[in-house]
Amino acid sequence: MEKFSERVWLLRAPNPGPMTLTGTNTWLVGANGSLAVIDPGEAIDSHMHALVRAAQRLDSQIERILVTHGHPDHYPGAVKLKELCGAPIVAYRDSTFPHDENLVDGQRYDVAGVSFICHFTPGHAADHLCFYLEQENALFTGDNILGFGTTVVAPPKGNMGDYLRSLALLQQRCGEAKVIYGGHGPAITSPAAKISDYIAHRQKRLNMVIAALTAGSHTVPEIVAHAYKDTDRRLWPAAARQVMAQLQYLEEQHKVASKEGRAPTPEEDEMLNPAGIIDEVAKAELGIGERGEMLRFYRMLQI
Repeated sequence: MEKFSERVWLLRAPNPGPMTLTGTNTWLVGANGSLAVIDPGEAIDSHMHALVRAAQRLDSQIERILVTHGHPDHYPGAVKLKELCGAPIVAYRDSTFPHDENLVDGQRYDVAGVSFICHFTPGHAADHLCFYLEQENALFTGDNILGFGTTVVAPPKGNMGDYLRSLALLQQRCGEAKVIYGGHGPAITSPAAKISDYIAHRQKRLNMVIAALTAGSHTVPEIVAHAYKDTDRRLWPAAARQVMAQLQYLEEQHKVASKEGRAPTPEEDEMLNPAGIIDEVAKAELGIGERGEMLRFYRMLQI
């Protein structure tokens, strides 16, 4: 267990991987003998028992279990942890996984001797919440902002427009944050710069897609081959899901139009919906769908 302040500790889940990086960050936050646990992670027995022991070492009781969103590397452990300590599970009101208390955007939530402001930040997931710890100007961002790398935004459950609006919301509401504690990776000590970098990165990727369309690419595989030609091809399936989200956003902005086209080739099908992905976290993050779906053809309407 790593101590970050008098109110914040980290116990990282033992689930490293391509989508979880070094593992899911489980945060213990509280004061005066009471704790809130943020994102218990996957349902790993050893991690749940480690959280209980960590609370005991801090002479504290786990009062609530907060979940940023319902992806399988953040939520399932909440059920097991509740069985061990009896603490209620708290999540966004429209989350589809079982939880005991509802939170809404802008709500102040007093728990475990501290105060959080809840920010509804969809995009990576439709039910995503971030938590702002008032006592320390600390922002817990789940998967919306990571300690390193960028966030996956993949249809059908991921939405680029929502994600960009969520980043703008955090930039507006949490500009005074001194630290970001993400769901994966190290703490971020320059929050304002990080949020600006995330917004700039998304705009750069949108520009790449527009450039590919302008150059004559019309399907997701063609756009990936153009825009990510210098990227390891093993990463092209992940890139394809991001391109889908970017095209969806450009359609919403009435900059791009699409129509159903032809059936994909086997190579294109493997890029769009890889058959070899069996990891449930990767499936949830990338929004892997049915193989053989018809390709869509895209064209620019305006720039």
